[in-house]
Amino acid sequence: MVRRFQLRPTSRLCRNADFLQIRSIGKPYRCQYFALFSRIRTPEVADVLCPRIGISAARRVGNSVTRNKIKRRFKELFRLHQHQIRSEADIVLSLRFPAGLANYQDLEQRFLHALKYRGLLKTSTNSKDAAEEEE
Repeated sequence: MVRRFQLRPTSRLCRNADFLQIRSIGKPYRCQYFALFSRIRTPEVADVLCPRIGISAARRVGNSVTRNKIKRRFKELFRLHQHQIRSEADIVLSLRFPAGLANYQDLEQRFLHALKYRGLLKTSTNSKDAAEEEE
């Protein structure tokens, strides 16, 4: 059976308060393409049991077409790799100008490295177990 990965509305951070809280108390990881801020939700605070992401791109990143293209790329990266990310993780990506010039493979490599560096990836390396865990 082919597993389909969807980006559900519960997987998105939308409120400004969430962005500000994660940026202020979250741990940062910075590279030339983005700054990743993350926190691990405690069980009593975790209202949803899936990783959540929020993406922000300032005007200096580029025009609206460029900003939305980069945001779509990172949403796709998150969608494809969400089964590998810890379910209690909250992630905020703050995009930088060079991200618009990077290719998809480079963005994917940097994104996965950032997740691994921050300890946001699940410890099991077996993707079948991770996919079954979501069901």
